[in-house]
Order: sequence, then structure tokens, then C-alpha cells
Amino acid sequence: MGHWGWLIAIYLFLGGLGAGAYLSSFAAEKGFLGKTTNLNRVGYYVSAPLVAIGALLLITDLGQGLKKPWLIINMFSNYTSVMTWGIYILTGFIFVAFIKSYFVWKKRQAPAALSYVGAILALSTAAYTGMLLSVIEGVPFWNSYLMPIIFVVSALSTGLSLTSLLAHLFEQNTVHDTRVSKVHLWLVSAELIVVVAFFVLIYAGNQGVAKLSANLLLTESLALPFWLLFVIVGLIAPLIYYVVGKGKSQNILLLSDGAVMVGGMTLRYLVVFAALPVWNGLLS
Repeated sequence: MGHWGWLIAIYLFLGGLGAGAYLSSFAAEKGFLGKTTNLNRVGYYVSAPLVAIGALLLITDLGQGLKKPWLIINMFSNYTSVMTWGIYILTGFIFVAFIKSYFVWKKRQAPAALSYVGAILALSTAAYTGMLLSVIEGVPFWNSYLMPIIFVVSALSTGLSLTSLLAHLFEQNTVHDTRVSKVHLWLVSAELIVVVAFFVLIYAGNQGVAKLSANLLLTESLALPFWLLFVIVGLIAPLIYYVVGKGKSQNILLLSDGAVMVGGMTLRYLVVFAALPVWNGLLS
């Protein structure tokens, strides 16, 4: 297992969740999720706080981040580091998303450029959560170009689920446009396809350590949360509902949204805790 633990797993989840929530409300605001949806507000409210909390956990996990905060400041000038790129992306997104949420709260029209910049930064934030792992060559399981893609699709899916749940709880005249279920069907299907492709590439490759990590998930110590919480609860069950249910039952719809979020958190946990570094002596 790599040196990262629960704090990083939660950061990866909150970062993607906040970014996906912003993009969900942005898509609803632009009419991409249908004309009768009410998802165009709540995602904006929670996006910046979620990413900010996740960023704080990331800084805390750096060890010296709270004891020697000047080390974090110095990272802003290391332009060749993916971590530095991420700090700029996260800082920019949190700033823009807070401003956007203020406009929404005041029921004022935000500048179009602000909303689009926020959407670009949100997508970058979601991608960065996966890119942060994929550039670490010492952990072959992470070192895949598919990792950012998996995290982006999962961020969009979990963010849409959270926004749907919050809209049901806090928005008046709750209406669920059937297009939302269709979009979620596409997202869950895409995530399933990319995850399968990820494992196929691992077993088709020559990196033994990556295969050992994959084995932990598929057949060994992490197989139960992988198959039960991620695959069955987080992917298969929502997929069946989005195909068969077609929005007929609001309660099952809400359960499906909750299941997608459980799967999203489980995915981050599994990715972090299945990581085996090449220097751990497992290969002789």
C-alpha cells in the first residue's frame, strides 16, 4: 500500500463531488438536463465548500502543511509540478465558485464569462484528482492515462447525484426531468466501460506490481468492497434503475443517487488503498 490514506481518499471524493455538483447546476442552467429540472441552484451552493474542505485535507496530509505553511506557499512557484498546477486550479475554482454561488443566492444574473470559467475550472478540478495519481510512476496501478478519465466520469456522476438529492430536499416544486436519468445512464455506463478497460490494460501489460494491486481488488483483501459497494451498489444497481425504472419511483431514484455516491467514495478508497509501490520488495 502507498503512503497515502483516508485523508487523500476523502479529498479525491470531495474534490470530484464539488466539481461535479457545479457542472450539474451549470448543465441544468444551460438547459442540457431538460426544461423542467430544478437542479440549477443547489450544485452551485455546495461546490466551493466541498472542494475547499477537500483541499484542506490534502494540505493536512502533506504533513508539514499546517506546521510549516510557508512550504505550501513555496509550491506556488514550482511550475513543473502537477501539485502546483493543482493548487492553482483548486484555488481558482473555489474563488470563482463562491462568487457564482453569491449571484445565485442573490438571484442575480452572473456574468456569462464567470459561469463558463467556473465550468472549465470544475472540469479541471475533476481531472486533477485523477491526474495527481496518474503521474506517480512509483505506483504502477495509478500510472495510467485512464485514471483521470475514470475520476472525471465519476465526478460528473456523483455530482449529479448529490445535486439531485439536495434539490429534492431543499428546492420547492421538485420535478425530475427524464433527461436527467438519461444523462445519468450514460455516465454510469461510461464509468463501467472505462473501469473495465482500465483492468484489461493492466492485465494486458507487463507491469507486475499493477497486476498485484488489481488482484487485491478483484480476488483478494479488497474484493468485498470492490464487488459489493463499488460494482453492485455503485454501478449495476443504479444502471438497472436508469434502464428499467425510467423515473417512475421517486424513492428508488433517490436511493439510486445515494448508491452512486457510495460507489464514488468506495472507488477513491479502493484506488488509494490498493496502491502498491514498486519499491516495496514484492518483486524480486
